[in-house]
Amino acid sequence: MTDQLRIGIIGCGEISKGATAPGIAGARNAQHVMVMDIREELAKDVAEQFGVSYTTNTEELLGNPDIDAVYIAVPHFLHAPLTIQALEAGKHVLVEKPIATTLADADAMIAKAEEMSLKLSVAYDAQVNYQMIRLSEMIGGGMLGKVLGTRIVYRGDKPASYWHGGYSGRVKDDWRTQRETSGGGVLIMNTIHDLNTLRYVTGLEASRVYCEYDTFLTPVEVEDYIAVTVRYQNGAIGTLEAGSTIPGRDPLGTANRIYGEKGQVMLGRPPRIFLREAWGDVPAGEWHGLPVDESKVVGRAAMIEAFATAVQEHKEPLVTGWDGRAALEIAVAAYQSGRRHQPVELPL
Repeated sequence: MTDQLRIGIIGCGEISKGATAPGIAGARNAQHVMVMDIREELAKDVAEQFGVSYTTNTEELLGNPDIDAVYIAVPHFLHAPLTIQALEAGKHVLVEKPIATTLADADAMIAKAEEMSLKLSVAYDAQVNYQMIRLSEMIGGGMLGKVLGTRIVYRGDKPASYWHGGYSGRVKDDWRTQRETSGGGVLIMNTIHDLNTLRYVTGLEASRVYCEYDTFLTPVEVEDYIAVTVRYQNGAIGTLEAGSTIPGRDPLGTANRIYGEKGQVMLGRPPRIFLREAWGDVPAGEWHGLPVDESKVVGRAAMIEAFATAVQEHKEPLVTGWDGRAALEIAVAAYQSGRRHQPVELPL
């Protein structure tokens, strides 16, 4: 293998074009090789932007010996079959979130990666974000004492066009509207990122989930409003409130929170900390922002660099398939609870 991880892209929709493809280009240890989409105009557009070849055939991309790994960004229900196909072709895989729509599919993906001795990672950014890494270390080191609670809030107002074309309208498709193809609505599409972040930063695992959800204003099968309560193994309680049709969204901004015996953390940009007593260089009695380090690689470039390093150094990715499964498990439990109107115990 060269000092550059050679990456092919499967799926050239808005997340690939707007985020991950530029991230590959910006990574110091990775490079574009080929892109693929069943819609030729999408594949050609990304290929021309980054100066690589393109195809509309998955087998052609996976059969390319110059490709070491693939990034997969397709409708959620295709994550599992395409990941397994790529692994069987001998390619390492970075798959877009959520890892899959069912735990059975996630398990099959993880098992195939282990069988093939290949790397499987999921496109979450907390584990590769230097500020989240620092917060994880600080909380693990006792800065907050016992973690008592967490809060996730997402207030979106998605236009009607989103459900058939995403935010950009780049790809016209109705997969987001159906539970079978998307796995769900605002929880699995948006706040599953936050579930991963809080699990990583706090180190807490969920033991019980209760949920209510509904579809109030959107002509789709999936939820546009959801409320979830999570009980963690250490006794802490987490809350999640998410809506995709909230008029005005949140002009003041909303940051997720972590509450502890000794203080709290607000996961904004930058993260901010309030403590009862000073801890290290964090003062007491005032909000303290984590410093920004301009030398750090951030965003999708950091994600790609971390994935490439794991492959090149034969290490576990910073975001593993099991991490992807853990976030999905909470979402799956929430949907089960919402259908049954009763708490669901974990593990599933």
